[in-house]
Amino acid sequence: MVLSEQQTEKLKPVLLFVLATLGAIVAGVVTSKADLKLILLFAAAPIGLIFALYPVALFGITMLIAYVLAGLAQLYFPSLELIRWAVIPLSFIFLLYILIESSNQPAGVDRKKSYDTLGFLLIAFLLINVFAAVINRTSLLNIAIGMKGYFQLWGLMFAIAFMNWDERLMRRWLPMSIFYLALIQVPFALHQYFFVAPLRHSIAKGIVPVDIVSGTFGGSIDGGGANAVLAVFMFSVWSCLLALWKKRGISTAATILITVIVLLPVMINEAKVSIIYALVVFFVVFRKGILTNSARFLGVTVLVFITVAGLFYTYVQHAPEGKVSSWSELIVYTVEYNISKDEATDGKLTRGAGIELWAEDHGSIANTAFGYGVGATRVDSRNNLAIKLGIKDPRSYGVGNLAAMAVLWESGVIGFLILNAIFVVAFTHAGRLEHRFSHDSWLSGIFLGIQGAIVILYISMWHKNFFVFHIGYQNILVTIFGFLIYWYKRGMPVAESK
Repeated sequence: MVLSEQQTEKLKPVLLFVLATLGAIVAGVVTSKADLKLILLFAAAPIGLIFALYPVALFGITMLIAYVLAGLAQLYFPSLELIRWAVIPLSFIFLLYILIESSNQPAGVDRKKSYDTLGFLLIAFLLINVFAAVINRTSLLNIAIGMKGYFQLWGLMFAIAFMNWDERLMRRWLPMSIFYLALIQVPFALHQYFFVAPLRHSIAKGIVPVDIVSGTFGGSIDGGGANAVLAVFMFSVWSCLLALWKKRGISTAATILITVIVLLPVMINEAKVSIIYALVVFFVVFRKGILTNSARFLGVTVLVFITVAGLFYTYVQHAPEGKVSSWSELIVYTVEYNISKDEATDGKLTRGAGIELWAEDHGSIANTAFGYGVGATRVDSRNNLAIKLGIKDPRSYGVGNLAAMAVLWESGVIGFLILNAIFVVAFTHAGRLEHRFSHDSWLSGIFLGIQGAIVILYISMWHKNFFVFHIGYQNILVTIFGFLIYWYKRGMPVAESK
């Protein structure tokens, strides 16, 4: 039976009272355990159920915590950093609401196609991680760490994918929300550059002060910062911005102004990979127009290469003192730090050494195919992987220092291939949707820009390991994938969607 809108409104006060009572009981029981993580996790559940009566608010608060509050709490209010745990129940409660809403559609309502290739591949990646954990007899601790790390926001992703909300809301509201979130990064990045970074100059440990310029994506005063996540986010937004300009969905003046604002944070932090991201955006977004309409894109070509030159200049200024004084020395230093040496200055494997380690010592046929189980690279205690490599602590040694390598170690070649297929299919989906909505300069521009964002996300898999644990990074990814599935179900002609 489907409740009418009037009946639902009458029931809301009763449901709120019941949920508030249950929330008070749960809060009392969990608080008595004196475990802050449990308190946040379980307290978020009744709060999420209350918000479920107002789904737009639930969606908004989940996105706000993942994109903004979790990172800001980690840096500015460390005692509150566990607020990020609230995202897990909130995202899955939102998914539950969306599924119930979809199942309660009255007869005669057009039901959109529920799944597609991208959705199947995402589920396959989840299942291969479960299977790898089973065959490796992975401990419950490792499973909890690993599954939370990979899939903590997948409830939000599938909720976006299965939404039956007004398409006008998803067409304009969600992309504009992401643009506004990009603008929010600027004041925080400036504050971190001028006030937080100078505090880190006196700290030892070999940290780079401007690493902390990470906007709302978090960091630690005496440790690292998520500046690379900020770079992924800002260049993904810039990709959509330039694509909208290409599709004539935004004026040239607005494009230049927003470009200056959006790229300012990545100009003052230390994420050298931004140089690659800038070139990726240029070649992905304008790959079809440079040769056929080179006159129109001459200006943007100059803009991109000025951006790259500016990035080179700022990174030379921020490079370790006495080691880099020119662009060429910056390139040599970066290659040596990441590839040439076996260990970086913190004693962990470099990116190149991590890849070499797997190539030389990946183990048996079963371990090569299915890995050593979810969470194997991210625990402080010995497990099958640690025993195989003869080390005490895989995480401290940097075995999974790249997301791509963490996936290889944990779910094997099969999991790695599925993950690669996910990015390929996502890129293809975005391209088909760009073509399908070619009459709509806004949507076609967004989908073209998303293609650039997907390439950036894939490159980041070989640069950092944020894919396996970082809420801010994962929110970028699940928002894009959920958005693609949502529109692919609705936008593709019947012949293409089968």
